[in-house]
Amino acid sequence: MTIRDLLQLGKIFALTLIAWCVPPRFWRNAAATTGRFGGVDRCWPVYEQILGQKFSRSEIVAISARRHIYRRELKLQILGLNGPWRRWRPDIRLNGEVHLRIALERAHGAILWVLETSFSTLIVKMALHNAGYSTVQLSRAGHGFSNTFFGIRFLNKIWTRVENRFIAERVVIVGENANEAMRLLRTRLAKNGIVIITVASSAHKFASVPFFNKQLELPTGPIRLALATGATLLPVFAVTEANGEFEVSIEEPLYPSSNPATIEDIAAAYAKRLEPFVLKHPDQWTGWDWLGGRMRPRPSC
Repeated sequence: MTIRDLLQLGKIFALTLIAWCVPPRFWRNAAATTGRFGGVDRCWPVYEQILGQKFSRSEIVAISARRHIYRRELKLQILGLNGPWRRWRPDIRLNGEVHLRIALERAHGAILWVLETSFSTLIVKMALHNAGYSTVQLSRAGHGFSNTFFGIRFLNKIWTRVENRFIAERVVIVGENANEAMRLLRTRLAKNGIVIITVASSAHKFASVPFFNKQLELPTGPIRLALATGATLLPVFAVTEANGEFEVSIEEPLYPSSNPATIEDIAAAYAKRLEPFVLKHPDQWTGWDWLGGRMRPRPSC
């Protein structure tokens, strides 16, 4: 066990006390109250590059503060659902369900390409479970509180056992080899299953696409899987509202099934849908944390 693990244990213990003692409707307030003890936001260079032309510095400060509050609130949700608030069911609106139904009518399965936002890891699964869908989640061992050996073995189970209530199966990528995980996902899609894959920085292959005034490198695994299996690739966005309610939106496919596009074209289409979302909900997109390493200047004409 390392010093980092001990610190993480201390944070989990403190947040568990809050999550168990405070009713769910006050979790956001509790996260805001304790937010002053958070760390430094290291995303400022990226904020300035992308948000600087639309938002003032004071507005970006507020965006940064809300991002920290939402991250802490998600941990309170996870820890609360491990305790006395196990039956907590937030108000979630599921939009665009028709796109999923149409995809399943094609009988080649559906891949829900979920944008990683403040609450998407839990709220998307809850929304689909509430609507009666059985889903398979692609995951990595480091998903949860920590990616250390101790964290993976002991701490992340606290997180995943909550999420697992709302999915049928979790397919885990072990190490750097994703071949077995992909084989399992192809099998599930062949049976017209629903696979959830989150847009994240952990991947082997990327496509460089225009994103605002930069080039963004997007992981291409979900695109390749969709093209290989004939599954419909559906972008999914999840947000919270000021009143504490949540909204999950399943958007129309990134390309028509009758005319598959190239991997680069599909990635570029996704980036185009991402741009307005980022400007509308900059405080809820978690991609700021890894964008700096996956973004480079646009080439000049």
